[in-house]
Amino acid sequence: MRGFFRLRLSILFGLFVLGLALPSCLPIPQIRLDLDLPDLATVHPNQTIRTEYVVIDGYEEINTPEIYNRAYYERYFVPADPPSTIIVLMPGIYGGAGSLDLLARRLMSTNRSLEVWVIDRRANVLEDREVMKQSIRSGNPYLAYDYYIKNFGKPEGFNPIPPSDLRFLAFWGLEVHLRDLHNVILQAKTKAPKVVLGGHSLGAAIVGFYAASDFGFDAPDLGFEHIDGLILIDGALGRTGGFDRKPEGLGIGPLEFVPGTEGLREGKGEPYLTYGLSPRMFARRDVLALLARFKPDDLAPEGLYPFPLTNLAAFGLHEDDQYGISTVFSSSWGEAIGAKTAGNLGAVLLAGSDAFRNQTVVGVAEGFDYVDWGLGDPSRERSDIAEVAREMTFSDTNRSEWYFPTRLALDIGEYDIRLEDSKGFIPNARVTTPTLAVGAGRGLVPDMNGFAAYQNARPGSAFSSYVLPGLTHFDIVQTSNNPLATLIHLWLGQLR
Repeated sequence: MRGFFRLRLSILFGLFVLGLALPSCLPIPQIRLDLDLPDLATVHPNQTIRTEYVVIDGYEEINTPEIYNRAYYERYFVPADPPSTIIVLMPGIYGGAGSLDLLARRLMSTNRSLEVWVIDRRANVLEDREVMKQSIRSGNPYLAYDYYIKNFGKPEGFNPIPPSDLRFLAFWGLEVHLRDLHNVILQAKTKAPKVVLGGHSLGAAIVGFYAASDFGFDAPDLGFEHIDGLILIDGALGRTGGFDRKPEGLGIGPLEFVPGTEGLREGKGEPYLTYGLSPRMFARRDVLALLARFKPDDLAPEGLYPFPLTNLAAFGLHEDDQYGISTVFSSSWGEAIGAKTAGNLGAVLLAGSDAFRNQTVVGVAEGFDYVDWGLGDPSRERSDIAEVAREMTFSDTNRSEWYFPTRLALDIGEYDIRLEDSKGFIPNARVTTPTLAVGAGRGLVPDMNGFAAYQNARPGSAFSSYVLPGLTHFDIVQTSNNPLATLIHLWLGQLR
């Protein structure tokens, strides 16, 4: 009997030792838990949300005509609900305040005592949008079509500002934009006890720079001390800025495509970015949105595409993730109907397996008279094309920044992400602002690694990061029932 008990004890001891050893020998399960967000109640229907385009004094840049030393923002508010918190949002590269309109409205609809202020960077006021506004007021998009597309380059049509007339843009670098933003933040602090700063894409890098800025002359005046929270949307220092690349220009051999900072000051090169994206292209996109909003079922004017299609299809093809060459800088908002298609090698080369379903529309399919547009699979098509068309046809502002300063692009790439020994900044390690970072699963930050460098530059900070699957870089700020807005709502509730 005694031997029996010894045997049992030996077996139990052996099992115990085996239990300790197994984890080092066998794989441990990796539990996957998808983000499950609650449905939020609407507290402010869209019709109760008001907007106001606000102009305040900007940074006094001495090489700039006084009329342009201003700061601008679109204010979203509910008159009967004074704010306890103001969220100030900075758009991404080539982005106007209109690019964040749908996100601002979603935030307003689900939060009490909130205002959202969306920055319109100073270059936005250079745009010739008067005929756009006439089309919006009259509901007649063909006024804009005639002016910006049909008569482009003619005396009676749209003519972009010559680069020689905008040489002062060579001085519109990061400091100018940060000080413009600082004036807006100071304004917000007079209106609400809590101010949160957020940015999308390149705007996420700009707000990261703001948090580490020292605006003081005789005494420190630190950016992060003026804000209560920081929101990074599909971008961050280390991903959309802060690359430690000196602004020496870009070129191949003797050919210089983008001059360095000194070259810009000397009048070399273009003072605004024109490579592939130009004022003409942005104006064309805005006109496509006008046509899609006001006359979606009309056939598009001849010359826009080499085959007949509706205005809605013309707008859809311009940016949809299934038909462009970039699945990142795109929207998922439907599919072409009655289209003859071919492969899209450019998209596959740029995006790999994510672009295997991409196509190029080359004409009208047999049995159809024209190409139209449909909503597609709602599980994949995350944005509402009609909502975005309305967002892009705002009277006050628009979705684009037609004249993006080359100097700003150079400056944003110059600094090391740690910002140690950088004039005008404190080290990022000293920034303690609670931060919410949210990436887009099909965007610029498709996984947590995209935020890692910036997070590691700020050890010890309260830093929450998420990735929203299935969303492109544009979807994340415009999708219907936006999960980003829900995350921000929950996070705001935890800010002290």
